[in-house]
Amino acid sequence: MRSPLARCVAASALVVFLVGGASGCAALPSASSPVPTSTASTPDPSPSAADPTPDPSASPEPTQAPADDFGGFASDELAQICIDATLSAFPADVAFTIEDTRIEKRSVTPEWLVLVPAQASGLEAQAQCTIGGSPSAPELGMSSASLEPLPEEQIENLIRGENEGGDR
Repeated sequence: MRSPLARCVAASALVVFLVGGASGCAALPSASSPVPTSTASTPDPSPSAADPTPDPSASPEPTQAPADDFGGFASDELAQICIDATLSAFPADVAFTIEDTRIEKRSVTPEWLVLVPAQASGLEAQAQCTIGGSPSAPELGMSSASLEPLPEEQIENLIRGENEGGDR
């Protein structure tokens, strides 16, 4: 008798296989819908009169990494790596929602779990990847295209490095 998690994973794999087979062949990036990207404006580098002059006698405050910094990666960069790795496994009508990407720090390597929500064939879908390395040499661990979002329990397992379908 299989556990509910094993049945869920098997059902997801079967759906991905059937949808991929029904669509003929893997989608080519040129045949898919455009992937939305965000643009950021750069602040004006010229100082203004309202900018306070730093007090040299003040002790320096500790600096925190920006919220969008994941080991040198930007969140959009991790999302795009995951999309590129999984795009061919989705139906041609897939549309990703990069701004809603969920990134979790894992307790194992690769250190980032990246979950990119999408819509495919009218269903909630999700690109799922583990990514490590550096922006100049990213290392892709697991990559999966699913026509349903992962349950929270499975996400927690992946964060701990469990049930990745490999030798862990």
